[in-house]
Amino acid sequence: MSDHTPRPTGDDRATGRGILLQIPIRLLFTALASSTLQGRLHYTTADPYAVTVDVMRGTKTVATWVVARDLLDEGTRQPSGEGDFRVWPSWAPKGAGRSLFFSLDRPAGHATFEANLPVIRQWLDSTFEMVPAGSEGDLLDWDALEAGLLGSG
Repeated sequence: MSDHTPRPTGDDRATGRGILLQIPIRLLFTALASSTLQGRLHYTTADPYAVTVDVMRGTKTVATWVVARDLLDEGTRQPSGEGDFRVWPSWAPKGAGRSLFFSLDRPAGHATFEANLPVIRQWLDSTFEMVPAGSEGDLLDWDALEAGLLGSG
């Protein structure tokens, strides 16, 4: 059985502190015999507005999306997202094996996945304990960002 406990991922100035979640995800609407893959969600204070979502087959990452943490958070309660990443909860009664669905679009194709909503919700709550909503901007180095955009850094 997999341990779905969010894990801290370190603390240094280059990458910031982070929380990693590895969770089984099911690929839906496929003819493949084995449709269970590994999902890896990573949140870091170095990019406090974003969550990186990796879809993995074994140890190989087959797709990566960087999505807004707020979008993923909203998607645990209601359909959310536009474009290449959409997320929505199952409509099962609370506590009845609720799922979180997300679809990924890219030029090579489309895929829809199912994951354990309560586990992802617990992980998201951990990210909000680390960086409360509305305080993300406090972690950004605005001078460095400006210098990078203006080419003066």
